[in-house]
Amino acid sequence: MYDVQTNPVKNRLYITLGDKDHIDIPVYVNQIEIACRYLAPGFTCVAVLTKKGLIRQKDQDLLFNTADLIYAYGARKIVYVSKPNHNSELFQRSLMNFQLAATVENVTNIQEADKILDERTPGRLHFH
Repeated sequence: MYDVQTNPVKNRLYITLGDKDHIDIPVYVNQIEIACRYLAPGFTCVAVLTKKGLIRQKDQDLLFNTADLIYAYGARKIVYVSKPNHNSELFQRSLMNFQLAATVENVTNIQEADKILDERTPGRLHFH
């Protein structure tokens, strides 16, 4: 299970990845691309991992590839949300090392992620 949503007021993308083992990757990528085109360059992203138990390598690969895709579309920052009972130490270490250009943080709830991004997002975008 996954969900892709946008908040145009905050210029933010929300991606939720759940417990379902099989994701139709072309459909998933297409939904993310459509959402990214809907937002202005410099958008932020909250990526929520709701899986229970260990985070497998294929889940990490999916997150890393998703990050590469949204950075290619102009994302400025991603905050990952995962429960502390995951194998989060390994997960966080991996996330911190996977991409030099990425600005990534790890938190345990969506409210905390939004707060971080809201505080660090410069004023509203102005279109002329």
